[in-house]
Amino acid sequence: MYFMSDRTGWWNLYRLRDDTVTAVLPTDADCAPAPWEAGYQSYGFAPDGTVVLTLLNGFSTELVAVDPTGSRRRLGPNLTSVKPYIAVDDGRLAVIGSTPSSAPGLWSLDLAAQADAPAVPISTGCVPAPPWSPVPPSMDTARGGDGRVSFLLHRPAETAAPVPLLVRAHPGPTDDVPLRLDWTTQFFVSHGFAVADVLYRGSTGRGRAFRRALHGHWGEYDVEDCAAVAEHLRSTGAALPGAMFISGASAGGYTALQAASRPGPFAGATATSAIIDPARWELSVPEFQRPHSAVLRGPAGAVTPERIRCPVLVIHGTADTITSAKEAMQFAQDLAALGGGHDSLMLDGGDHYLSAPAAREQALRAELDFYRRLMSRPRA
Repeated sequence: MYFMSDRTGWWNLYRLRDDTVTAVLPTDADCAPAPWEAGYQSYGFAPDGTVVLTLLNGFSTELVAVDPTGSRRRLGPNLTSVKPYIAVDDGRLAVIGSTPSSAPGLWSLDLAAQADAPAVPISTGCVPAPPWSPVPPSMDTARGGDGRVSFLLHRPAETAAPVPLLVRAHPGPTDDVPLRLDWTTQFFVSHGFAVADVLYRGSTGRGRAFRRALHGHWGEYDVEDCAAVAEHLRSTGAALPGAMFISGASAGGYTALQAASRPGPFAGATATSAIIDPARWELSVPEFQRPHSAVLRGPAGAVTPERIRCPVLVIHGTADTITSAKEAMQFAQDLAALGGGHDSLMLDGGDHYLSAPAAREQALRAELDFYRRLMSRPRA
């Protein structure tokens, strides 16, 4: 029997045989994402006994094959992000992978190939060429309240001057920041924004202690780390003062709203499909997710309109079954009643992920227009 355990502080794969438990590949790396969704498969088995694993570091994912003797070799080094859906068919491996210049698509690898043999797209249609050449992001760190905060920074090409900044808080909140082509990021970069994706405390890929740091501090440590990245980029001349914004979806939307509820560097915030009250949301999630939801909740509590200190854009689909559209609509109405430049967009029939292309386009354009409006206001 094979199973995942983080008994060492890292998600590693173990083998139980004859009442003896051994690690397939003992490593200080997470071999699986945070277990807050069902259906993941982050390892697979070849007919010759080789085990294929994913190794995460918070940004990138490495594919590794471990043969029956325990020898390891890397697979598909051209891929930087791999979703946790590993499929092995005879001697081939199929994954949903991506790179900084290609969006997620189907890729295949020959398990008999030499180490570092590249993955190949299963069909050219899986990885369409972007209409321009995206500039690969840089990895950087900022000084935070508890050490260094890692982040990916995407910048517009051919400019060294300060530019508007969008800090993005990932969902989960125990998700990661995949190093891959993301069209939402590229949309804002193409309109002159720098985009910083923050691997805040609580993210996956940096071990159990880092992931659990957010327990009881959701809405605090994530906000502090996002603000630290914004302040760092302002102080280094990368971000334009007065034009720094934060956005997030789902759990990231809660982070964005909490950031808007306290003094900080952000001139505005966008909350998409946001969790507004963690305690209420906890009662609505599937039962197996409730312990995860409960352990995250802390003193930050529910976001309330009267605490908001900067303009907020609320975006929500009316058919969202994960976070409450009714709650978001009421929150937006209460904000509007207070004045202060707030705005909202309720998308008829939109789901939690705004999966329909038309809904996604409306949301992106509304968010861009929101930031442009704020930047056009006279500065105090």
